[in-house]
Amino acid sequence: MLTTIPTSATRPFALRMAVWPARLRRLINRFLAAVIARHERHAAREALRKLDDRQLEDLGMYRTQIDSNLEELAQTRARMQQPGWH
Repeated sequence: MLTTIPTSATRPFALRMAVWPARLRRLINRFLAAVIARHERHAAREALRKLDDRQLEDLGMYRTQIDSNLEELAQTRARMQQPGWH
């Protein structure tokens, strides 16, 4: 009688242990990317808030649109960073 052995049990122990550092590295990279992106949004928000209404109008936006435009740009950037995006 044959029994089904889970695939994780058939892999060598060293190979299974090598996966953890790669996963940890990806987790750290994603965390740092999120921190950097948040910092960039904050800096952009502050720079836009320092502009007067005339300068904002030259950029094609109003003061009330600053937060929503930055959020939209952040979502677009996140989609572009997804694997398989072209």
